[in-house]
Amino acid sequence: MSCEIDIPQRFDELKRLPFAERGQLWAKYCPYPFKRQNFALWYYIQCDRLKLRIEPKYMVKIRKYKDNPDACLDKVHKNKYNLTIGSTITKIFRGIKHNVIVTDDGFAYNDKTYKTLSAIALDITGIKVSGPDFFGIAKRTKHDSK
Repeated sequence: MSCEIDIPQRFDELKRLPFAERGQLWAKYCPYPFKRQNFALWYYIQCDRLKLRIEPKYMVKIRKYKDNPDACLDKVHKNKYNLTIGSTITKIFRGIKHNVIVTDDGFAYNDKTYKTLSAIALDITGIKVSGPDFFGIAKRTKHDSK
C-alpha cells in the first residue's frame, strides 16, 4: 500500500520533505537509489511538470555530479586554460613586467578586458603569437596555476 506524495511547488518545499518521501519521488524518475540529490530531483520534477524530456547527454552530467554537485560548479567557472578566477599571470617581455588577471569573462590587462590570452600577447608583442605559449601556460594544470 503506497500513499500519493504531493509534488512540491517550490524548491524549499522539496527540501523540507522527509527523506523517505524525497526517495519515493526520486524512484518515480530514476532507477538508482536516492542519495540527497535535491537539485537533480528538482530538475526532474520541473521537466515532468513542463512535459519535457531530459536528453541523454544531460543525464550523464546529472549522474556524474549527483553525489558532489559543487564539482559541477568548478567545471562551469573553468576557462579553457585551467586557470582559476583571480589568478595573476606574470610575463617579463623585453624588460617590462606584464601582469594579466584572470576574470570570469576573460582576462584583464592594462585596464582592458580581453577574451583570449592571444589577444593580449598580440597587444604586447605587436605580432600574432599563441597566448598560452607566450605566457608559458600551454601545458599547465589547474594545480600549477595557483
